[in-house]
Amino acid sequence: MTDSLADGIAAYDAGDYEKAYLLLYPLGAYQRNDEAQFYLGMIYFYGEGVEKNIEAAMGWWKKAMRSGHVDAAYRLSEISTSTKTTF
Repeated sequence: MTDSLADGIAAYDAGDYEKAYLLLYPLGAYQRNDEAQFYLGMIYFYGEGVEKNIEAAMGWWKKAMRSGHVDAAYRLSEISTSTKTTF
């Protein structure tokens, strides 16, 4: 785990979402780090330091899932099953 990733996750866990975003975004967007992408999805899903955006969260989780991130795949499956209407 890179120092930036560890620092980004630590900032997220501490509730410093703006710092977490600033550290994780370059890792997720440019280095395609699946763990950073997962956390970026969490930030958008819960609206932590950014405007809540489920579509953006799903986009980050899809990227992470393509790299084999199991938690991202789980989150996506939860969204798809919770949004289906049952009759």
